[in-house]
Amino acid sequence: MTKSYTEKTTDHSDSGHFSFSFYCDKCGKEWRSPNQDFTGMGSTAVENKEALRLLWAEEHRLAYEAANYEARGYFNGCPVCGKHVCDACFDIAEIEHGGVCKDCSNK
Repeated sequence: MTKSYTEKTTDHSDSGHFSFSFYCDKCGKEWRSPNQDFTGMGSTAVENKEALRLLWAEEHRLAYEAANYEARGYFNGCPVCGKHVCDACFDIAEIEHGGVCKDCSNK
């Protein structure tokens, strides 16, 4: 699996749905991905439990990758320290670097 876009993430997935939370690296504000249903990869009847487990694992991986990518739209990357922060923790007025997190703008 790809490394989480933010330092902290939580997996809320269960046997029927996939969902993940990503948190601002400064204040901890949460963004939660929408629930995505487990489809069984379109299979109508999987009786083999191992096959079903493998299908779930693959869909879980794909749902995580999609949510991790989508999280990029909810957090700003600081070019100075590398943190990924929410809009409230980002100082867009710091023009020299195109905006930085508020920790770096206070240095």
